Amino acid sequence: MPKLIVTSRYLKSGSGKRKQLYHYVKYIATREGSVPIPNANETAPATKSQQELISSLLHDFPDSKELFEYEDYQKNPTIKNGSALISVILDRNMDRLTSRENYVGYLANRPGTVKFGSHGLFSQSDEPINLEKVAKDIANHGGNVWTHVVSLRRDNAQAMGYDNLKAWRELVKRQISNIAKNQKIDMANLKWYAAFHDKKTNPHVHIIVYSTNEREGFLTNHGIEKIRSGFANDIYADELHHLYAQQTDLRNQMKKESEQLMKQLADNISQNDVDNAELIDLVAKLHEQLNSSKGKKVYGYLKADVKKTVDEIFIRLAENESIQKMYSLWCEMEQQKHDVYSSAKLQFPKLADNKEFKSVKNMIIRTVLDMNYPVIDVEIEEPDPTEQFANDDFYVDILPKFDESEQSENDNVIFSDNDDLTAEDFTWNDNNSVTVNVDDLPKSKYYLKWSSSYQEACKLIYNKESKLEDFQKAEQFLLNESRSGNVLAIQDLCKLYSTDKLGEKDEKKSFSFYEEAFQGFMEIEPDSDFMFPYEPKFDGQIMKPVNMRSYVWYRTGKMQCYGLGTEQNYEKAFQWFLKSAQEDNKFAQYSLANLCYYGTGVEKDLPQAFLWYQKSSSQGQPYASYAVAQLYDKGEYVSKNAETAQGYYKVALLGFLKLENKDQADDNLYYKLGSMFKNGLGTEADISKAIDYFKRSAEMNNKNGLYEYGKALIQGKHIEADLNKGLECIEKAIKLGNTNAKRFLALEFISGGYFPQDIEKGIAMLTECADEGDSFACFKLGQIYLKGEIVPQDLERAEKYLLLAEDNEFTQYAFGKLYLQEEKYDIQKAVDYFEKSADKNMWSSYQLGRLYLFGADELEKDKEKAVEWLTKSANDGNEYVQNMLNNIDDFENMLLRNTVMGLFVNLSRCIEDNYSQKQCSLKIQTDRKLRKMIQKRKSGIGIREEQNMTN
Repeated sequence: MPKLIVTSRYLKSGSGKRKQLYHYVKYIATREGSVPIPNANETAPATKSQQELISSLLHDFPDSKELFEYEDYQKNPTIKNGSALISVILDRNMDRLTSRENYVGYLANRPGTVKFGSHGLFSQSDEPINLEKVAKDIANHGGNVWTHVVSLRRDNAQAMGYDNLKAWRELVKRQISNIAKNQKIDMANLKWYAAFHDKKTNPHVHIIVYSTNEREGFLTNHGIEKIRSGFANDIYADELHHLYAQQTDLRNQMKKESEQLMKQLADNISQNDVDNAELIDLVAKLHEQLNSSKGKKVYGYLKADVKKTVDEIFIRLAENESIQKMYSLWCEMEQQKHDVYSSAKLQFPKLADNKEFKSVKNMIIRTVLDMNYPVIDVEIEEPDPTEQFANDDFYVDILPKFDESEQSENDNVIFSDNDDLTAEDFTWNDNNSVTVNVDDLPKSKYYLKWSSSYQEACKLIYNKESKLEDFQKAEQFLLNESRSGNVLAIQDLCKLYSTDKLGEKDEKKSFSFYEEAFQGFMEIEPDSDFMFPYEPKFDGQIMKPVNMRSYVWYRTGKMQCYGLGTEQNYEKAFQWFLKSAQEDNKFAQYSLANLCYYGTGVEKDLPQAFLWYQKSSSQGQPYASYAVAQLYDKGEYVSKNAETAQGYYKVALLGFLKLENKDQADDNLYYKLGSMFKNGLGTEADISKAIDYFKRSAEMNNKNGLYEYGKALIQGKHIEADLNKGLECIEKAIKLGNTNAKRFLALEFISGGYFPQDIEKGIAMLTECADEGDSFACFKLGQIYLKGEIVPQDLERAEKYLLLAEDNEFTQYAFGKLYLQEEKYDIQKAVDYFEKSADKNMWSSYQLGRLYLFGADELEKDKEKAVEWLTKSANDGNEYVQNMLNNIDDFENMLLRNTVMGLFVNLSRCIEDNYSQKQCSLKIQTDRKLRKMIQKRKSGIGIREEQNMTN
C-alpha cells in the first residue's frame, strides 16, 4: 500500500523553546551540510558532522522518524540520504524554528515552492494574495494557528497524479471542510493558506489554518486521525476500496469465529456444562464487591482491589481460543489501515493490555451489575427485521398507485403504455358495432383514431434504437395528426415534449397539449358510443362505428387522476373509472381497485379493491394479477395463502414477460421482473436473472433498479464487486428519491462494512430518512438510541422514532425493552408490548418469562406464568431459553453461568465491531467538572485530548 504522511500541530505565539533551537535557524541560513558536499561521493557514508546533526535533530524532533527520508537513511546512511533527511526535518519544523510571520514568508518563497502568481501561497479563491498582509495577520492573530503538512513519495505522487500545483490545490480545497470540521471551526470563520513544495523526493503541501474567532477551534488526536484519513481516502480511493474488500473478508472471518463461539457457549449452557469455574468464582466475587462499593460503578472510580478483580476477569476472558483468534484478526485489520500512513509494523500488546479495549473493563462491570436486574441482559441474538420489512419497496413500489405505465409530471416518461388500447383491441365485431344515424354525427373537431400515420409515429418513439432524427420525424407525424384533431396524437405529443428525446424538456408545451387533449376527450365523450377508431384494411371496406365509451371514460379518468391538462381531482377520476369499469374495461377496473385500496378519492375499501383487482385479472391484466397475489401474500382482506399467491404471481409473471417479448417493457417493468426473480414470486428464485433485470432498469435511470443493482455491485455476492460503480448507482437512486438507497448508504456508513466508517454522517443520513417518513429508518434509529452502543443512549429519541416506525413485532419488542430502562421504567407498558408481539417474536415471550421468573418493580414473581412463557419461547425455536427451563430452581448459579456467557458475548462484539471509545464506552459518562477542567487546560495550548476518565 502506498504511504502517505500527514503531520498536524499548532504555531506557538511565544518564543519558548525556540531560543534553544537557535543553532538550527542559523544552520538554515547557511545550509551547511544540507546539500551534498562539493566533489564528494554522494553514495559515500554520511559524514561525521551529518551524523551528529541528524542525531541532534532526531532528539529534538522525534516524530521525524516517520518521514520517508528517515526510512531511506536507515536503509542506506549515505551523504545523499543524510542531506535529504536534514533538509526535510528542518523544512517540516520551520514553524517551530521561526516566527509566524517569517514562517509564512518561508512557505511562500523557499526553494522548490511552485509559484501561484508572484509567490507560492494560495487559498480558496483565485484572487492574488497579499503576502505581506497575510504574514502580519497571522503573526498578530491572538488565537491558535495550526499547520498541516501532507507528503507523498515522488513515485506515488506521479502515479496518483499529484505531481503538480493544480492537483494539490484541488485536493486541499476538497479537504478543507473536513479540516474545519475536525478542528471545530465554523466554515464562515475559517481562514486558510497553503503552498505546494515540489521536492524531488517527496512533493508535499503546507497548510495554515485558523479561525477569525480567536476563541474557536481545537484539535484532538482523534481529529488529526480524521484529517489524515480524509486525505488518504481522497488520494488513494481505488487502493482503499481494495483494502475495504480485504477487510470485509477479515470481518466475515471474525463474524464466523464469533458465531462459532456463540454456538459453543449456547451448547455448553444448554447442557449445563460451563467449564469456567474460575471465571464463575471471579464474577461472584466482583458482584459482591460492586454491591458493597459506594459511589460511581465505573472502573476509574473503583478501589484497587475491585479493579484487580475486573482485570483478572478480562485476562481470563482473553484466554479463550476464539477470542484470541478474533483479536488476531482485529490486529491484522489495524495493521492494514496503518499501512496507508506508515510502513512501520505495529507492535500489538495482549488484548487485556490494549488501550483500544479499555472500555471492556466497564463492559464487565455493567454486565455483572445487570445480575441485579436480570431481565435487562444480553440475548444470544437480537430479533431482527426480515428483508421484506426492511425493504419498503417490496410492496409499495411493486404495487403501483393508479397505473404502472402512466407517469407523473415529474417522472421520466416512457412510451410504453401497456394499459393503452391499440387499434387491434378494437377490431370490429358485432358486439361493439352500432347503427349510425347521419343526423347524430359528432359535431366536435376532435376524434380518436389509430391511423397509419399515428401508428408510424408510435413505432419511431417506442423503438429503443431511435435517434434524434427519428423522434423529430415522429413529432411531425403527431403534429399533422393533432392539427386534424386526433386526441391520441395530441396526448402523445404531451409525453414527447415532457422527455428529453427532442433535446431539452419543454414542460410548458407539454402542459399546453395536455390541456388540449383533455378538452378533446371531454368534447368527444358524449358521442363516444359510436366512433371510427381505425382505418380500412382495403379499399372499399365498409367501416362500422365502434362503441368507445369505456375507453374515453378511462382516459378521462386518468387525466383527472394525475392532473394532466386539468386540475387533479380524485373524486371525479373515481367516477370516470367506475363508469368504465362497469363496462368491463380491464384497465379502468385496475385503476379503480387502486383507488379503493389506497383510499384515494374514496374511503379505503379492501373488499371493493379485491373485487375489481380480480375482475381486471380475469381479463388478463398482469398488474391486477400481481395485486391479487400480494393481497393473498400479506393476508389483507383475504386469508393469507402462499399457494394461491404464487398462482397469481405466476399469471402476472407470464403477462409481464409477454409485454417484454412485445418490446413493451419499460424501466418499471424491468424492475418488477427483477423483484419477482429475486424473491421467487411466481417462479423459482433466480438472483442472476434478477440482477440482469435490475441492471436493465438501472440503465434506464429507474430509481429502484439503480438501488438494487448498486447494492448488488457493492455487496459482490452474486456478481463481481465494483464499489465505485455501485456507489454511483446508489447516489443516483438517492437523487431520484429512493429512500431505500439513502437508508442503505446511511447504514453502511454506520457499520463501515464496505466503505470507510463514518458514524456521524450515517446517523445524519438515517435521521433525514426518518424525518422524511421512512418507517424502517425510524425503527433503526429507535434501536440505535435505545442500545446506546454507537451513539450515547437517548431514550427520548428512541421513543420518538419507535413511535414513528411501523407497528410490528420488532418495534413492539423494542418498546418492551425501552420501558424496562430506569429512565422510562413502566412495567405494565413493557409487559403489554411483549405480550402483543409474543406470537411472532420468540424473544418477547422469553422476556416475559424472565420478568415473571425474577420479578420486577411493581410486578410479582409468578413461576407458573414464567414457565408458560419460557416454554412458548423454547417451542418457537429459542434454544437458549431451554437452559432456563432446565435450571429454573437454581437461580443464583444460573445467573452466574449466564453472566459469564454474557461476558464472552459482549467481548466478542467489542472486538467484532471495534467498539473502543466511540462505541462501548459511550454509555459511560465521565465526571463533568473534571472533564471541563481538563478541557480548559488542554485548549489553552491548542490541543485537547479526548480521553474518558474511566481507567
